[in-house]
Amino acid sequence: MVSNVLVAVDGSDHSDRAVAFAAEFAVKYGASLTILNVVSYASTVPLSLGAYAELEGLYTESRSILESAGREIVEQAAEEARAAGVTNVTTLVELGSPAKTICDTAEKISADVVVMGRRGLGDLSGFFLGSVSHRVAHTADCTVITVK
Repeated sequence: MVSNVLVAVDGSDHSDRAVAFAAEFAVKYGASLTILNVVSYASTVPLSLGAYAELEGLYTESRSILESAGREIVEQAAEEARAAGVTNVTTLVELGSPAKTICDTAEKISADVVVMGRRGLGDLSGFFLGSVSHRVAHTADCTVITVK
């Protein structure tokens, strides 16, 4: 039985399709839907500028801008999910390593299924480091569905 679905979003086209799929899936099973955006540590200030950035408040500033963008992304996804008929929608914006944060959130909320786009905005780094969806599929303790 599926009662809780987690969908990870980043604003990409694949992410949008993942939201549509997750919403349809949640409606079909009468499940709640949690929409998660992860603000990656890597998308803030480069590590080599760490001390300077901390002194100048750049970490806080860039993080708050990214968190604000993340809130817009999850709220837009929530509107789409509600329009598709999902009645129980929760939104989250977390700071961390995307794959680890997605898996940790899935465990924390007892997700039965994680839905995510096959590729996101980080395609180039995914090519070199291994994609977030690949890592989640291999480390999550629940079913993971990737959407093309």
